[in-house]
Amino acid sequence: MKKGKSGRQLASDNVELVKAWLKEREFHRDWNEYAYNNRINRSVLADELSFAKSVCTQNGAVRKILEAADALWFKSEAVNSAAIDAARERVDIQLSRFSSDNSQLQKRIAELEAENKQLRSELRAFKAQQALIEGGAAGFRL
Repeated sequence: MKKGKSGRQLASDNVELVKAWLKEREFHRDWNEYAYNNRINRSVLADELSFAKSVCTQNGAVRKILEAADALWFKSEAVNSAAIDAARERVDIQLSRFSSDNSQLQKRIAELEAENKQLRSELRAFKAQQALIEGGAAGFRL
């Protein structure tokens, strides 16, 4: 304990230090540099503010402030990441379904093109027969 200050005064000073540190992080928007396991890294915070790491857990006001900052900065990112993963999974399912549908349609197109080719060939043959009949081929007069 620092000489000349009571425990309450030190606790209050630590709360003010943490609040100022959080405001600075908000200003610089660099809180991800202090992230550890979707929380503010308490060891780094304690080192930067020159107090014991235990202040982060034993001082109730500091603990609540840090938990609120954790929820604000990191929990929403975890939720967003879960939502992104869920959306990605839905897209993958749709993509596989569309891919399957697409391959079935391509197969059907190939079948229809083959049938079309055969029907065009038959049509040419029938037109040739019709021209032969109408032209009066030898032995066929109308």
